[in-house]
Amino acid sequence: MNEMRVWFGFLVGSWAGFALVVGLMSLLRIVFLAGLVWVATVVLDASLAGFVTPHGLVFEPFAEEPQVVDPVAMCFDEEGRAYVVEMRDYPLGIGAKHEAGGTVRLLVDLDGDGRVDRSTVFADRLSFATSITPWKGGVLVSAPPEIVYLKDTDGDGKADLREVWFSGFNLEVTDSNMSGLRWGLDNRIHGVNGGNGGDVVTVGGGGGVLRLGNADFSFDPRQREIGRTFQTSGGFGLAFDDWGHSFSTYNINHVQQRVVPLSYGSRCVGTPARDLTVSISDHEDMARIFPVSLAETRVNHPEQAGFFSSAGGIHFLSLRGWPGDLSGSLTVGDMVGNLIHRDVLRVDGAVFKASRGALEEAREFIAATNRACRPIALEAGPDGALYLLDMQRDVIEHPDYIPAKVKAKLDVRAGEDRGRIYRVHPGDGWRPDSMRLDRGSPAGLVDALGDANAWRRTTAQRLLVEMGDARSLPLLHKRGAKGQSSLARLHALWTLEGLGELTVAEIISALGATEAGLRENAIKLAERHLKSSPALVDALLLLREDGSGFVRLQLALTLGDLNSPVAEEALLAMAKKDAGDGWIRWATLSGLQGSAVMRLRNLCADRGWLEGNAGGQAMTLELTATVVGARGNLTGNEAGELERILQETPVAFLSPILKGLEAGQMQGGKSIVLPRAAEVLGRVLSTDNEEVLMAAWPLQRRWNLPESARQKAAMASAQILATRDQASEVDRLKAIGVLSLGDFETVKPILWKLLEEPNTAVQLAIMGAIRRRSQPEIGLGLVSRWPTLQPVVRPLVLQLLLSRLAFHEPLVSALESGQLQMGELNLDLEQRRTLLRQSSAGIRARAAKFMGDEEYSNRKQTVDDWLTKIPANGSPAEGRALFEKVCASCHVAGGIGRHVGPDLQSVSHRSVEDLLYNILDPNMAINPAFVTYRADLHSGDSELGLLQNQSSTSVTLLQALEIKITVPRSQIKRLQSTGKSLMPEGLEAGMSPQDLRN
Repeated sequence: MNEMRVWFGFLVGSWAGFALVVGLMSLLRIVFLAGLVWVATVVLDASLAGFVTPHGLVFEPFAEEPQVVDPVAMCFDEEGRAYVVEMRDYPLGIGAKHEAGGTVRLLVDLDGDGRVDRSTVFADRLSFATSITPWKGGVLVSAPPEIVYLKDTDGDGKADLREVWFSGFNLEVTDSNMSGLRWGLDNRIHGVNGGNGGDVVTVGGGGGVLRLGNADFSFDPRQREIGRTFQTSGGFGLAFDDWGHSFSTYNINHVQQRVVPLSYGSRCVGTPARDLTVSISDHEDMARIFPVSLAETRVNHPEQAGFFSSAGGIHFLSLRGWPGDLSGSLTVGDMVGNLIHRDVLRVDGAVFKASRGALEEAREFIAATNRACRPIALEAGPDGALYLLDMQRDVIEHPDYIPAKVKAKLDVRAGEDRGRIYRVHPGDGWRPDSMRLDRGSPAGLVDALGDANAWRRTTAQRLLVEMGDARSLPLLHKRGAKGQSSLARLHALWTLEGLGELTVAEIISALGATEAGLRENAIKLAERHLKSSPALVDALLLLREDGSGFVRLQLALTLGDLNSPVAEEALLAMAKKDAGDGWIRWATLSGLQGSAVMRLRNLCADRGWLEGNAGGQAMTLELTATVVGARGNLTGNEAGELERILQETPVAFLSPILKGLEAGQMQGGKSIVLPRAAEVLGRVLSTDNEEVLMAAWPLQRRWNLPESARQKAAMASAQILATRDQASEVDRLKAIGVLSLGDFETVKPILWKLLEEPNTAVQLAIMGAIRRRSQPEIGLGLVSRWPTLQPVVRPLVLQLLLSRLAFHEPLVSALESGQLQMGELNLDLEQRRTLLRQSSAGIRARAAKFMGDEEYSNRKQTVDDWLTKIPANGSPAEGRALFEKVCASCHVAGGIGRHVGPDLQSVSHRSVEDLLYNILDPNMAINPAFVTYRADLHSGDSELGLLQNQSSTSVTLLQALEIKITVPRSQIKRLQSTGKSLMPEGLEAGMSPQDLRN
């Protein structure tokens, strides 16, 4: 039987094998609808999910129900035993009382055949448990609101010791709970917030309350001290690469790097705000995915079908003996898509970029044909294999995100009695490592610090720190010395640090290592010793021009803790050299503990750097000036220096300085008082340089200085130039920028007139001019001009209307009067809920007459009637013929058709129900790019089409058959949206249910 499973696993692990199995078993059903192909569910075996991979991987069942149910996380201890978290209480708890029902399973392979032989409930009654990690013979489990330590002290396979270590993590939406418990190089256990936050306390200890906010966390399991770490991504799971760089995820933003710990950004007043955890995907944030399972109807965001919407369980592949470029890449699951996506990491300055693998441009690392397969995580095992956790739920969306009427028809716990774990490996030629790591041998553990298997390296470090055995110290010092492998040195040095035995000499030696990752970690290790070792500081300073952006970034962050002249000198030099790298540029400011004015003066004094071609000078000046503005409250000497900067710096370089000063003052910095402000700024306000004049304008108002003659002339000129059709677009946009600085009552007639002009660039500029204003009349002004708004501008206007409570009334009134149509607003679930749940009581009641949680439909009854008649199967050949006849004049699918409406390949993973709604009710929700515009001409004629191109002199409309109609602006009386799709209603006329299915 085992051989049969391996054979199936091998076949399903390749494209050719998959096709062969499917062909032999006659289990593949191809459905062709409107030129699109779906692959139906294929169940090859009670344990196998029909996995498809381009890498020839083998999938073997490791455990399945009833051995395991609802697995969401797992870890292996040094004995090779698997502890699995079962979230049996997902999504709302067990039973009518919504009780906690999470468990930890202890799974043991007794005979070494790679399959579980014994399954024991190790612990139960855990609250929505999400992650697990080993510690001192037991495990730590995240079970919000608590982190719990569980241990079996009597050998019966069940936890009889149960200690709550931390409490206070918020328990709200269950898919936003904390998770990701994982041992870090720094000998701390790390976790991710998930978005729910909390006020966390150490149970039975001091330390007060830790307010998580938007931060992830880590704790020392020996001292039970907990702290904030990185800005959270709000997702499920955490991954570290071999050198300690960390990655997290979020539902639609699938791969994010946690670049800089929050502590570096909060140590100095005025540090410019920026996201410290960022998306690193080079293929969009909400990236395209390629499922092979039968498409299912999206109950909340149909536009997300075929794109990431449930990313989670991020994992770093550190593999030995695996094919191609797999080692060193990241994987992340999409449970809705029944797949695991992979990104190859490449260095991009001081951070990473994540790219699709060469074999995965239009397919996935692992994809399941079984729609019930919910691949929530990958975990590395002691044997060097990967373990894939499959939650096996029929409904994976959290009920909070499911429309109420749809939810009433669903069993949101369907599949609660199922669960699978698969063992994944390369197949022929691969030899598993031992499942055990002997904790009784310090020499063996120290030797394992250099193992090619990342699990063995990490586990060995943890065990050495746990035991604190003095016999390991000489071995660790030897392992951390020059001449050892870089990874062995890395783990040895951090182990010594954890044991309090690391020496300055060892750190200095590592600072000179050839491996950049080791140098970077040596800088981190140096931080605790810097104030007591001048020699260590000298060694650090030698890395100012290191060839690795990662090393220079960490150096800039670390030097910021010194607050010394030598550190400031180095940071100033790095600010100049790395001005073009946004991360290092920011890092040099994060540790600016001295005078920001003096840093700015030193930058401005270096004319060679200012006028050089290194790049980044303007942004460096602006951010440094932002710190000056945010701190404010200048000393007399600083005020004098700032006056000299504004007087003596060439005008060409003043704009970023002025912008930065204003941006910093807007952050709430204490007011800057310059004794000679009128004289100093008067020079600037009289300049002919428009960019500098506009940058100085807000400061003139802030400092209550009189308007200069140059300002008055510029405003008068802008009012004329902005409305002059003959002026160049560049000049008109500059004029709108000047108008944005004016008094709203004075400039609003011109701004409203310009917003009616069918010019995308002009309308975007107008939005930039009014988006920070809050006058109630703005909402009405935007709504009344909706028909003239360009496709790109509409989402921005809608976002503004929804974000201001005062603007909700004119928006709902326009729906009531018929001035706006629900379909053209294209509101998603969260946008609808803004009006239905977050507005005033009156607005909520009025909005409910037009919308609910469900997708809006003009022809719901028609669609529902057709859904009852549509047959299960269709004919690809007949469907193709009908598509060519009815649809191909505007759409492309399978290489047939015209590019007018959406390319139907982009909707190829929507369900039959979703597609039927789009065909029968084309005005249900219209992407702004595909709204029809009508050009009424002075001649009395009119033209209809999609707004494709426009210039200052003409407008181009795209019609069926890719016919392009270009109309001179001089002939257009009015150009406005019809609020309708170019696709007509009633397309089903003359079709039978079988025709439509085909």
